[in-house]
Amino acid sequence: MFEFPLDGSYNARAIGAERAPWLVRAAALDELTADGERALRDRGVDLVIDLREPSERGARRHSLAVRSLPLYGERPPSSGTIESVYTGLVRDRGPQLAAAVIAIAEHPGTAVVHCTAGKDRTGLVVALARLAAGEPRRDVLDDYARSGSTVRPARRELVARQLDALDLAATARADAERLHLDSPAEALLAALDLVDRLGGAHSYLLRHGARTEHLSALARRAPAAAPAPPAAAPAPPAADPEPVR
Repeated sequence: MFEFPLDGSYNARAIGAERAPWLVRAAALDELTADGERALRDRGVDLVIDLREPSERGARRHSLAVRSLPLYGERPPSSGTIESVYTGLVRDRGPQLAAAVIAIAEHPGTAVVHCTAGKDRTGLVVALARLAAGEPRRDVLDDYARSGSTVRPARRELVARQLDALDLAATARADAERLHLDSPAEALLAALDLVDRLGGAHSYLLRHGARTEHLSALARRAPAAAPAPPAAAPAPPAADPEPVR
């Protein structure tokens, strides 16, 4: 995993080789400059997977192909705990999460995945893709946790204005700030533990629309990744777990 500057965006990291990654993640790319687009193309990126809702998008300045795959199906949450938001996505938006991972697997080139800050929706999709490819969980968690140090300074003032308008109580305000600005490893770990209780990343993706050839495609791309499992029916879901609190 390699961080790199991206003119017109931020929170950009290459997964795999520094100059020839198999996957790239970033914050929103609407304001990507010519230099920023060149930085992505120099790394082989020729597809953008946009996880945002239509209401979040602006006019694009870049010429990269874009595939829109919204995750929430409604406006993103403005408050709440990061754990409850991730739990809701894993429990209720499995087909949408799987569709984004499938798009990564099916694309013959390198895709860049982004949402608004490149932290939450992007974090879950990238985590599922990397785990499905056989990459170590510790690497996935380390990658996710790096977003906070970039996102917080980039979005602190904007988030403060948005939360001022909500007039939240102190505890709810602190939870909302953490939701919008931080990427604590324990939050993603709780979401991945839930995925494990539902059968693990492979089973979770297969149950929500992926096929074994998608998992094999991911495994072939990721360096030193374990092979994908043989074709099999998805494992039945575990008993419905209690929400993460």
